[in-house]
Order: sequence, then C-alpha cells, then structure tokens
Amino acid sequence: MSEDFFSNESSSEGGSLRFLKYLVKEKMWMVGEDSVDLSYVQVDVETMKTGIGRYSGGYEFEWSPVFGSRLYKDGWSDAVSVWLMIHGEDKPVLLETMAGHQVRAFKSMYEQIRNDFRDNLPNLPVFSYKGSETFKTKSGYDSASHTFKLEGYKPRKDGFVVPEWFKEEAAVDAEVTKTEELKSEDIPF
Repeated sequence: MSEDFFSNESSSEGGSLRFLKYLVKEKMWMVGEDSVDLSYVQVDVETMKTGIGRYSGGYEFEWSPVFGSRLYKDGWSDAVSVWLMIHGEDKPVLLETMAGHQVRAFKSMYEQIRNDFRDNLPNLPVFSYKGSETFKTKSGYDSASHTFKLEGYKPRKDGFVVPEWFKEEAAVDAEVTKTEELKSEDIPF
C-alpha cells in the first residue's frame, strides 16, 4: 500500500482508503482534505487494535496480539486502529493513529463498551461526539481532549463494509501470533 502523507489517503487494492484525523489547531475532524461532521460514529469492534507506532519516513505500526496489552519500544508511541462509520457518510473510515489525543479518545470509548460489547454482537456501538477542548501540553504544544458518549448498540449501518484486504491482513496477523502448545517433554522440570 502506498501512502500519500499530505492527503492522508492511501491507494490499495480494492480502492481508496479513507483515514479519519483531528487537526488540533483548526479544531476539526478530517477525512482526507474534507472536514466532516462527527455527530455520531458506529464502531466495528472486531477491527479494534492497540499497539505502537512511529513516523520514520512513513508510518509504521506494530499491533499487540492481545488487545489492550502494552508494547514498548524507544521512540514509539501508543497507537490504535479501528474502522468507523460516520453518520451521514456512505463509506467507512479508518482511525489508525499514534496521536495522543486520538488514542486517549479511543481508550475512553473502549472503556464505555468493554464490559458489554460482546453481549450485544452483532450490533455495534454508536457514540455521539460531544466536542473537543484544546489545551497546552507541558512541552508547550497544543493538544485536545475529545468527548464521546455511548448512545447504544445498533445493527451495522448499510455501507459499513470493511475492505477484504484488511480482514485478510488481520487473519494473517492472528496466525503469526499463535504459539505452539507445549508438550510435556518441553517443560524443563
């Protein structure tokens, strides 16, 4: 997949990949070069990933084999990935980021569903976006705090189709992270 850093869109087999991002200084959510109204979002819980990421001439991510477990490498930041459907849009977007304010927003959303999202499948969680507040970090940079509220669970919205290549990539990742079962002769005591 080739990524155009400036448009924040990628071309890949199966069409255009649309990324969601928040511009702190402009105080707006964007998909590519277009601002979007983020009144409600539906979350595909089966695509949620946590891990680490960095930008080194291109974005690099490493995803944890166990959702929510922490990975650490010098120079890397916490990262999240999840497919979302924005109310009023006809195609899903990918939130795949290591921007701290977006990672915190995702974690806040997850905290609201972690105890019951499995019980509600195949319905997916729907969140309302309540707004963002900008603040200065200790190092003097602008950042934001985003507030999302769980409104309930609804059937998958028409058009909320995750690309096949993403599902295949996730299946390969799952195979790679499997460990062989230990045999009794492998146990050292």
